[in-house]
Amino acid sequence: MFHDLLVEDSKREKLYCAVQLTAPSGAGKTTGALLIAYGMMKSKYPELDDDSIWKKIGLVDTEHRRSQLYVGLHIGGVTIGSFKVIHLNKPFSVERYVYCGRALKQQGVEVLVVDSASHAWEGEGGILDYNGKRFQNWNDTNKEVYNPLVQFLTGEGLDMHTISTARTKQEYVMSPDELGKMEVKKMGLKPVQRDSLEYEMQIVFRIDMDHNAVAVKDNSGVFYAMGPKKISPEHGEILYKWLEAGEDIHAEKRAEEQERQFLIQECEELVVEYGLKAWQNQMEAHPSVGPLKDAHINVVRKFRQALQTQMEAKEKAQKEQEEVSTEVSK
Repeated sequence: MFHDLLVEDSKREKLYCAVQLTAPSGAGKTTGALLIAYGMMKSKYPELDDDSIWKKIGLVDTEHRRSQLYVGLHIGGVTIGSFKVIHLNKPFSVERYVYCGRALKQQGVEVLVVDSASHAWEGEGGILDYNGKRFQNWNDTNKEVYNPLVQFLTGEGLDMHTISTARTKQEYVMSPDELGKMEVKKMGLKPVQRDSLEYEMQIVFRIDMDHNAVAVKDNSGVFYAMGPKKISPEHGEILYKWLEAGEDIHAEKRAEEQERQFLIQECEELVVEYGLKAWQNQMEAHPSVGPLKDAHINVVRKFRQALQTQMEAKEKAQKEQEEVSTEVSK
């Protein structure tokens, strides 16, 4: 029944990056994200000139077109070039974020910078707004908008490297003092996003007002050892090498999807040619199959085999009928 659940040997796979930079305003989130993206593409395309490198970087700008201010800026020996950009204004719905990502990918962008993701959480039309206006419970909101946001920010939905930024704000709590009297206490800076979003990222950098970044989450294990350090293209170079240290499963998935689409088209054409539409409807009505266009590759392959059996049976019956007709005519 569960054709997509297979036992496999574990292996290190090539990955798309899911990196986040959190910091207060003015600490360097945007420049840091752009420098990481530049370092990644410079590692991938060492033969390209800088103008071509920057064209492979795209940015979704929710910060009042401030990304324009960084073009031409010289930082650590690097000049920020002209990158692709979409200026995203309210409403800051997840659907509009995803549209921007797809549009930039169609323009040849390979590293997407989302600056910032905080608007998708608390901006007008964002997730909190979506949940509150509709008075829905979080189960519905998670399914309809939060989970798609996670897919988008981790590169799963678009199959591309994604670097997001998040604003931080001072967090306060009410707690009793030594005399038991309630008082307001500062708890430090907190990213403007859902608390659990950091768990979805591979690497999270916190940047202070001196522009030093420290990894507070690091699946690579590389950046922990660096300690506080200003972000530079070196971060992107290190990140890209780590991401590439595995098998290219994305190429395998693309080839598999091409095979799936080819088989589906072939099956549809043969069903019409052999007059087997009723048989196809009967097959698709079975819970383990379902609509062929949505089926897993393993199901499509088995469907094609079953279709071959039906075709051969029909050809055999037709041949026998022709032989009977020939005998009768004699």
